Amino acid sequence: MKLKIFTLFFLSAIVALSLSCRKAELLQPEQPKIIQLNITGTTDVDLEYLYRDSIIANTKAGTGGISVKTLLAVKDQNSTLKIRNKTTAEILLTKTITAAPFDQNISVFYDGTKIYNNAISLQFKGYALSGELEFLLDGNLLFSATGAVNKPYSILIDKGTTREISIRKKGETAILLTKTIESTIAKQNIGYFFDGTKLVDNVKLDLPVNPANMMLTAKFETTFPNQFKNVDVDLIFYTRLKTASNTTVGSKVSPEIRFTLPKNGSFNSIELPPLPGPNYIYSFDIAEKGTNNEPYTSSSPLVLAGYTLKPNEGRITSAFADNGINFEAGKSKLFVITDARTTVTSPAKNVYVSGGKLTDLSQYFQ
Repeated sequence: MKLKIFTLFFLSAIVALSLSCRKAELLQPEQPKIIQLNITGTTDVDLEYLYRDSIIANTKAGTGGISVKTLLAVKDQNSTLKIRNKTTAEILLTKTITAAPFDQNISVFYDGTKIYNNAISLQFKGYALSGELEFLLDGNLLFSATGAVNKPYSILIDKGTTREISIRKKGETAILLTKTIESTIAKQNIGYFFDGTKLVDNVKLDLPVNPANMMLTAKFETTFPNQFKNVDVDLIFYTRLKTASNTTVGSKVSPEIRFTLPKNGSFNSIELPPLPGPNYIYSFDIAEKGTNNEPYTSSSPLVLAGYTLKPNEGRITSAFADNGINFEAGKSKLFVITDARTTVTSPAKNVYVSGGKLTDLSQYFQ
């Protein structure tokens, strides 16, 4: 009997000890998971990063961007990271940090007003002949400029969204250009030319496919608005010796080269082949597109009383002789081409219209 009681007591002790150990195992706290957090981006103000209400890092504005890399212990499967404005203590972003994966990345782009999760590079490149232009992002002034502009900008944008760039003349409300900025294109460009009234976009210089040629990109503007027929024009190319007089007829290029320039002032491009020799230059006639007709009416002030408007045949004006198309193989040139007239009195009173002033904008778009 005593043996049975002892045996029962012994077995009960073993069971109790086993249950006690199992309970101790169940009560043992869960070990935290370690993850590596990387925070990158940019900010216009000082930021602080809080994890479990403790500051784990900070970023000072103007120091080259956000670069935070730290190890964090995550308990209970997830925890919370907060990003706040150091000056105002405003919480700008709250993110859940999970126990997996080990590497976790957060992109933060803060402009002082809103946090974005992405940024693209936008290059402004252009030229204004006159006036000051204002560049706006979503209706808010980004910057203003005169003359040549070659300015890179980092545009903050949320993934899957768009933003809008617009350009207007300072002091006016009319929008000259509107461009949609996509979040999926890392590098974007806005190339423009402003003549003081109209703005043309998508201006860029491409090198010629044939390195022996020269790429010419140009737009046409008339100095005779009352006589111009407001039509698309063709420049019909000639070659001539540099030493020839302005009124000497040129040699028409064969096969014929026609370069169409739209009446709306937009740019077009053409590859010009090499000249016959170093002592030659290009000249051109101005005709209605697809014809040999003059794109002008024969009236004053273009045509003086007693004078006759005649086909130009490769002649040049004195302005063009001093500032014409300087051929350079393998290069790309950008011109604003205006017209001008030449008058002769012998053997008859005639007026010839050809290239006048050429404004070379190449340096601003290289």
